Amino acid sequence: MQITPLPQGFGAEITGFDLQDGREDADVARLREAFDSQHLLVIRGQGTISPERQAEIAGWFGPTGSDSAGDARSHTMMDNAEAIGRAVLPFHSDISYMEFPLEGITLHPLELPRSPTSTTFISNACGWDALSADVQDELRDAKAQHYYADGMLLDLDWPAFEYWHPVRMEHPRTGRPLLYVTEHHVERLSGVSEERSAQLLPLLFEALYAPQRRYEHVWREGDLLIWDNLAIQHARTREADPSDGPRRLQRVQIGRHGFLDQLEKVKQRAAVAS
Repeated sequence: MQITPLPQGFGAEITGFDLQDGREDADVARLREAFDSQHLLVIRGQGTISPERQAEIAGWFGPTGSDSAGDARSHTMMDNAEAIGRAVLPFHSDISYMEFPLEGITLHPLELPRSPTSTTFISNACGWDALSADVQDELRDAKAQHYYADGMLLDLDWPAFEYWHPVRMEHPRTGRPLLYVTEHHVERLSGVSEERSAQLLPLLFEALYAPQRRYEHVWREGDLLIWDNLAIQHARTREADPSDGPRRLQRVQIGRHGFLDQLEKVKQRAAVAS
């Protein structure tokens, strides 16, 4: 098995690993090490894998099965037949606007359109490293308001979601500093003045989203991507127009707490506040 770092400063391509049947302890250990150091693993074109196999692989990196609510299925589908599966999505970490963001995500394409389609990634670790020492010091005790109120394009009767996370988040396993702000969900910082917050956010976004620090993954049949949702942000930079053909990605999430697991608590807090 070969682990080749990508040139953007994060992520690694994995070759020589059997995506269908590989599970040797030594290989799994190396994959876990690469996951913790590179935060994004790219495995190319080895044919369709079952949701059960995808869940098995995801389970090497953390718990799966949150949000199941009694449903035995371990996976969901990102489908461009639905608005949430085709719309342009700014850079974000899934459910960062809740107390417990997902720990990781895996995606595997089942159908791809005629035109090339991609998902783009950036590293919160690289973003933090790109800041000057003075700005890093200024942000050590700051928090960011992660806020979401548009119902995830699903037109559901949900309350607004809000959670304040440290701007300098330490990765829970490795302790590596992460710049935990996203263009999709953060518009305000605490610990600095409102004026300074407005000055800092464009600077932070510039550090995170500089073109040379992006990895655009153009999907091929049989790919599997696995990433750390705390250390990595992802975006769909172009609409996945259904007229180009179906775009269906099989998704298994990693984490002890999912969206539905936390939704009831958010609703209860909103009811008390009202």
